[in-house]
Amino acid sequence: MKRFSSFVIAGLLSLAMTLPAFGAVETNADEWAAQSIEIAYEAGFLPEESLQKAKSQITRQEFGKMAVDFLETVTGQRPQAMQESPFDDCTDADITAAYEAGIIGGIEKGVFGPDRVLTREQMAIMIARTLKVCNIDLTAETKLNPFTDTKELWDSSNLYINQLYGANIISGYDDGTFQPFQKLTTQEAVIAFVRAYRYAQEHITPLVPEEPPMESVTDFENSELPEDEEPVLVEHPDEEEMRRVSIGKKEIELGWSPEELKKEWGEPDRIDETVYNLDRYVYLNSYKNLFFVTFEKGKIVEIFIPGKDFTYLEMDGDGTSADIPYMDYISALEHSGVIKSDETETRIPLDYAGNISGILLQTTDFVQDKNPMSVLHLSLREDLEAEFLDLIQYGRRSRGLSLLAPDEKMGLGARAHCDDMVQNHYFAYNSQDGRTPFARIAESGRVFSTATEVIAQQRGDIVNIYQEWIRTSSRINGLMDNTMQEIGVGVAGASKELYVTVDLCGRSRD
Repeated sequence: MKRFSSFVIAGLLSLAMTLPAFGAVETNADEWAAQSIEIAYEAGFLPEESLQKAKSQITRQEFGKMAVDFLETVTGQRPQAMQESPFDDCTDADITAAYEAGIIGGIEKGVFGPDRVLTREQMAIMIARTLKVCNIDLTAETKLNPFTDTKELWDSSNLYINQLYGANIISGYDDGTFQPFQKLTTQEAVIAFVRAYRYAQEHITPLVPEEPPMESVTDFENSELPEDEEPVLVEHPDEEEMRRVSIGKKEIELGWSPEELKKEWGEPDRIDETVYNLDRYVYLNSYKNLFFVTFEKGKIVEIFIPGKDFTYLEMDGDGTSADIPYMDYISALEHSGVIKSDETETRIPLDYAGNISGILLQTTDFVQDKNPMSVLHLSLREDLEAEFLDLIQYGRRSRGLSLLAPDEKMGLGARAHCDDMVQNHYFAYNSQDGRTPFARIAESGRVFSTATEVIAQQRGDIVNIYQEWIRTSSRINGLMDNTMQEIGVGVAGASKELYVTVDLCGRSRD
């Protein structure tokens, strides 16, 4: 997975200070598109040179190459051009491959128009075709679009628009229009592709042939593609087995009551509140076997075990994605292996090297109905900060590192940075007034020789932040730095997204 380019904070707070690198989101995208830009870049279907072109109009060639990158990301296969380009004005191998795959056509015989700006109609056609090549059939999603300005389009264009609208991949404007002939910007294209990406992770056929057939088309932009074959389904064990996970010789099972859990595991170390306004039982077990259990209506609906200390189905916590049994697909967005049944959804988080790094077991009803709070009250923020600290301490203990000493003033400084990001609508290590993480840590009263900061922004709960941490080597390595001795964790929330700041320092002295 690629990351945004990092920069090194210039200037020393003390002569002995060491300076870590901090990741920065370097894009000119509008606020409403910035997260999609990051997702697309990290996933691999937005090139680095496009980060500063988010507000610029996207050309047909740029969009075609993005479609090829998207195809490679989703299927693991990059289409290759088998013949010379059919276009006199474009010899780009990716465009030829996209043409042969049936993703794009020309604007007339022998003419592709690589530098022409793409329209919203053309975007819909190309995205729908790209998903077809990914072996994703949108036919069942078809829903008559409500747009007032699409009735005069080709029937084939409306077919694609209806499919993408029904799948919630494209949308219109507040005035009820789709504006099919409006020229497209890069950030608008990326948002549509990210929605397609999320859809693909839920619907792509689990087994991808080594050499998927690439059907070519010979006419122009509105050509149809052949129907896909039926997907191969993964058989699962019975539901009861899929609801149960073991830690050592003890079990936990979805559907248990608090009494059944306590009979097996005793009293929890804490009972926290979650972003879903539910009770969460926290079992620290001296950071040797950490796990979290969430209750709804007196029944366990979620079990989260970080690390490797678990057994599930035919799998223990060691290994890679290849060792996950009954896996339906790998979610590149969440960087997790996914196993789904009628009653359960299980996610196996993978670290940046592809190693199994935990398990999240949930009921299907909970996955479908959960709705995080938009605003976090103080006691909930304190509960979340304690849980993030638990995850870090557990990770350090499992790696043989010393535990960190929580510092209240550093924690308040970290929380203040989260509040500042929420209130001023940005996501960055440097505050908008120019203060660096080092300056903010120093303001807490710490005198230190080494320090680092890790920030995260994700919709959802602690597991979503955990997945972001472990899939990025720079972030997890910063949290596991063995030169650090003290820690402060801060959390804020806005629009159902968590903002988390973790400040660490080492060799401090008062």
